[in-house]
Formats: sequence, C-alpha cells, structure tokens
Amino acid sequence: MARITKDPEVRRNELLDAAVQLFGDKGVERTSVSDIVKQVGVAQGTFYYYFKTKDDVIFALIERSLSEQMEYVNSVAGQPGVDADLKLVGALLERPAVLPNYRDFLQVLHHESNAMIHQRFVSRKISEMVPPIAQILEQGVKEGIFQVEHPAETAEFMLTAILFMFDPGFFDRTEEEIRTKAGAIVGIMGKLLGAELPSPDQARSIFSLF
Repeated sequence: MARITKDPEVRRNELLDAAVQLFGDKGVERTSVSDIVKQVGVAQGTFYYYFKTKDDVIFALIERSLSEQMEYVNSVAGQPGVDADLKLVGALLERPAVLPNYRDFLQVLHHESNAMIHQRFVSRKISEMVPPIAQILEQGVKEGIFQVEHPAETAEFMLTAILFMFDPGFFDRTEEEIRTKAGAIVGIMGKLLGAELPSPDQARSIFSLF
C-alpha cells in the first residue's frame, strides 16, 4: 500500500487537532506524544518533523487559538451594513464557535507555573484586538452613536478590563455568572461611550459567526 503524502500544513494541523482533542479528554499532563501520533495514525518521527517537544504543540495551539479569535473579531469589525454598537458588543462579549474547542486546553495557561506565558498571551491578545475595536469605535463616531475622543486608548481600556474580568486564571465563574456580568458590562460601556448599547442577545442575532 502506497504511503499517503500530505501537504505539510495539513499534516501539522492534523497533529494539532489531535492534540487539542486529547488535551481536552485526558488533560495535558496525561497526554503523550505517542497518544497524539496514534490518534492521527502516523509514525512518531512525523511528530518530531513538526515539533521538538509537547511544549511546542502547546505554544502552536496558543498561536492558532489567538489567530482564530482574531479572524472572528476582524470579521465582525468589517461586517458591512451593521451598526457600530452591534459590532462592538459582538466583538467584545461574544466568544466565537472555535473557542470551546480550546477551552479545556487553555486551562494550562492558568497554572501558576505558566504565569509568564499567560501574561504574554493576554498582553498580545489586547495589542492585536485594539486596532479592530478602535475601527468599530471610529465607525460609531461617524454614525453619531459614540462620543469618543481617543478610539485606540478607549479600546485598550475596555479590552484590558474585560479580558481581566473574564479570565479564568483570576476568577472562576460559572456560565450563568459570565452571562450576568456581560449584561452589566454592556451598560457600563454604554455610559463610557455615551450610547445605549444593544444586549449580547441582540448582537448574537446579527452575526452568523456566533
């Protein structure tokens, strides 16, 4: 039987997909490299062609999860024909469908031993999200919805507060608590921006990405 040769990026993503599933099912510590290659059905040497260690897989998954999150936020910011207030609530408070795939895995970031990695991840996420959120704020000013003098700084302020507030590394909240606090945050942001913002449920009804 001839060996199936795949595009390197396809094979790499297969290994990452297997890893995130196994990390969620078994936990990061209990998942071995052998488990990952067995799940994909390749030789162990294939794994080491793409990754030196299991830690490299963890870093790659962090990068991929952030990339998918940013793809979502940028899609919301660039959605044509949608008012800025709906975009803002959708981008800041809604979590894209891809994120639950990583939720169990990303708990590894919240371990005390990974505090530095966690800090860098959150800092980078804020930095990458500022431009599209500022773009939404600028749109809102043009539409006469928002009263904002410094869109980039306002975006950074909101992102820092929201990402910290909902970071499970700092606060262990139930889904119900998260939904309640998200509703409260909408009211707080509205006062900051001089606008009455739509609820998360209203924003969710607009974007098919949710």
